[in-house]
Amino acid sequence: MDKKTGHILSAVVAVAVVGGLFWQNAAIQDKVDQLSQQVSSLSNQLVDTRYDLSDEIGILRRDLEDEASLFSTVETELGYENGALTLAVTVVPKELRAGETAQVSLSTGETAVLTDDSTGRLSGVLTCSLRDSLEPVVSLTAGDQTRREILPTLWTNELFTLKGDSRWEDGTPSDVLSLTFNAPENSALEVETVTVEVRAAILEVVEGSLVGTLEAVPQADGSWRADLSQYLNTEEEYDYDFWVSVTTGEGVPLRSDQPVADCQQNGDGSSSSWGEGDFALYADFGEA
Repeated sequence: MDKKTGHILSAVVAVAVVGGLFWQNAAIQDKVDQLSQQVSSLSNQLVDTRYDLSDEIGILRRDLEDEASLFSTVETELGYENGALTLAVTVVPKELRAGETAQVSLSTGETAVLTDDSTGRLSGVLTCSLRDSLEPVVSLTAGDQTRREILPTLWTNELFTLKGDSRWEDGTPSDVLSLTFNAPENSALEVETVTVEVRAAILEVVEGSLVGTLEAVPQADGSWRADLSQYLNTEEEYDYDFWVSVTTGEGVPLRSDQPVADCQQNGDGSSSSWGEGDFALYADFGEA
């Protein structure tokens, strides 16, 4: 074999080896891809199975709770009358033993008797002090034997939340902020006074940022007008947030949990901006 033929054979062998390795690598990569898809599919199946199990566990838990409950029916409804919370409770015992009486109570010691309306439904209304939540307990008592059940926690925020809207009068620039309030349908809240707090927005600590306060004035259309000219008619630079607190005729103080409007101005008065929009006021039970 001459040298030229040897070089050709070597080249052919090299090409064959490289081709074989390339094919082998391609086959391995294809298997890796298949395994990766299988793992991904199994992972998705495990997630779906986990959700299905979670749903089934939740259903089982509810079924067990219903089975363990003293009552086949529980109805509760919160209200607000004459400055106090009212909790209407109706339960239907699965079994009412001879001589048993029923009552609903709170951890504060406030109680109300539940009476039979001759249909097997035990009903009553508990009047209690203002708070953000209630955890009622219904007790069935005969002699020294008492059966108790804790009912689901009830939250009062829907009763004591005012939706509001802030608008700068006559567009911008303006010194007058117009405020309107809307109570929930099941709430008897009536706005009595509206206080606007002027706070320096550049300070991170809200408690230390108070610049001043003023009382808004009620208008014939039901809105409230806050004249902020004493704070805004100036050539100085400022960045103010405006917070609102309200007292109601029912004795419930409410407060915004964030600014309801804002206003900024550069030191030379060359540029300024006004913010406005929707907001909410929430009950401050610490002051009620």
